[in-house]
Amino acid sequence: MTTPAPSAPAPKLRTAPQPAQAPAEREGFRQAMAWLHTWAGLVLGWLLFAIFLTGTLSFFRAEFSQWMRPELHGLPPADAQVADKALAALQREVPDVTQWILRLPDERQRPVSLLWRSAAQPRFEALLMHPQTGEKLAARDTMGGDFFYRFHYELRTASKGRWAVEGRWVVGGATLLMFIALLTGIVTHRRIFKDFFTFRPGKGGQRAWLDAHNVTGVLVLPFYLLITFSGLMIFHTLYMSAGIAAAYPGAKGGAGTDTQAYFADLQGEQPGRRARRQPGDQVEPLPPLVLAPLLATASAHWDGGRLGAIEARRDATGRAVVQISRHESDRLQYRPARLLLDAATGQVLEQADPASPALKTYGVLYGLHMARFASPGLRWTLLGLGLMGSLMIATGLVLWSVKRRSQALRKNASARFSHGERLVASLNMATLAGLPLACGVLLAANRLLPLATPNRPDAELAWFFGAWGCALLAALLCPRRQGWAVLLALAGAVWAALPLLNALTSSAHLGVTLPASDWTWAGMDLAFLAVGALLGTLAWRLWPPAVRPRTAAAPWARARSSGMATPPALPAPSPVRHPLPGLNP
Repeated sequence: MTTPAPSAPAPKLRTAPQPAQAPAEREGFRQAMAWLHTWAGLVLGWLLFAIFLTGTLSFFRAEFSQWMRPELHGLPPADAQVADKALAALQREVPDVTQWILRLPDERQRPVSLLWRSAAQPRFEALLMHPQTGEKLAARDTMGGDFFYRFHYELRTASKGRWAVEGRWVVGGATLLMFIALLTGIVTHRRIFKDFFTFRPGKGGQRAWLDAHNVTGVLVLPFYLLITFSGLMIFHTLYMSAGIAAAYPGAKGGAGTDTQAYFADLQGEQPGRRARRQPGDQVEPLPPLVLAPLLATASAHWDGGRLGAIEARRDATGRAVVQISRHESDRLQYRPARLLLDAATGQVLEQADPASPALKTYGVLYGLHMARFASPGLRWTLLGLGLMGSLMIATGLVLWSVKRRSQALRKNASARFSHGERLVASLNMATLAGLPLACGVLLAANRLLPLATPNRPDAELAWFFGAWGCALLAALLCPRRQGWAVLLALAGAVWAALPLLNALTSSAHLGVTLPASDWTWAGMDLAFLAVGALLGTLAWRLWPPAVRPRTAAAPWARARSSGMATPPALPAPSPVRHPLPGLNP
């Protein structure tokens, strides 16, 4: 009996190498960051959109203020002695003035701006003076562009600050969440550089909104990081008071914080130079001053540098002093250099200018956020970057709704809106479409309200918040496609009507400003028309389209060509679906 020969071992099959898989810990961390990115952006996303949009408009704060005061159109260039003339007019109107701050005219602000207060009026009041005569100008009472500026960082709701500190806390919390959302977004998007070049609007639905969010987020990401970080840093004294209290304890080691010494160091001033006064303390009125020799001293000190502002007050010894500042646009760092002089003798007492690297870094970041140095072209560029940031926030809010709605429809094709989805869709509509409407209504109210209206600035703000509230009510009642189209159409109509209102209520209309190449005024009207056209286009695109007749005529044409006596029944038109949740009819 023979034993069979042992069979040869079967050859081993070579398998393709498997791609290396990321560790579970890395994926878990990225998923955690994605969750944090989503909710950090959603919780206060609507407030962030309002903060970012009003901050963007604040780049043209001076231009808005001029447009909202048409009486100031056509002012002549400033006289060389306008500071002394304006001060003489102030002394005649308020002889007991204890402190005043005078801003000299420039290319963006033609009148002389004066802030003053007295023993009888402890809060600062504002005056606008003629750049040639120095006399008080009769301009309408309005906050102008200062409203966008104040709302941006303290959620101002009235001309006289109410809840200013509380508003800064809320804005600080929202800014911190945005900074977290930016950092976690960088971690979450593994293909951040590839997403920079990827935009597929034709895909529709969630993919199109995700691409739009990625592109707007990556395109100017350094700008977003700079704006959010510097915004947090500007109010570090509010959020990080414990560290300041440890480094600057109260007088003689007592409880509290020596905030005056801290701010003196922060601004490059000598500690103890400013008077420490409590509310109700009596202050001696300032004597009549002659500013021309003081201004000449300051100009010579800075080798002919442009002067921006003058302030007069009494220091800690009771001596009247004058502080002269360089123009804010002369350098990147904020605040500008300042020169302190004795009001009586003209002697230079101090040059206030931070010198340490830390304070200069702080000033540069502060200046980058404020952009007071920006030329007209750079301001328009910053406006575009700010609008890009607003679009990034808007697409993120819509993307959340689109994603949740898609998940619900995959589970159940006939799923209805949950209460949470309906609320988010309503808030999206009220914020993204309602805020532009409210801004346009504010500018229209500036021209429609009678000049003698009591508390006119607050009346304008009542129109703003009233329009925004009506938009919220409409969004809650109809968070669908028709609601979006109606709100955007209304907003577009209001913005497009602003140049017409300007022509009917002032002489600074396009028929005058364009031939004169007065681009400060003409640029505002042209920008309003562009905004109106953009909002109107969005409203037209969102309006539910009707079934076109040629869609129904195709079966009849096919029937005639094939010789059929009876045409086939028309198929029921499928409903038009829109990627925005809650916008489908």
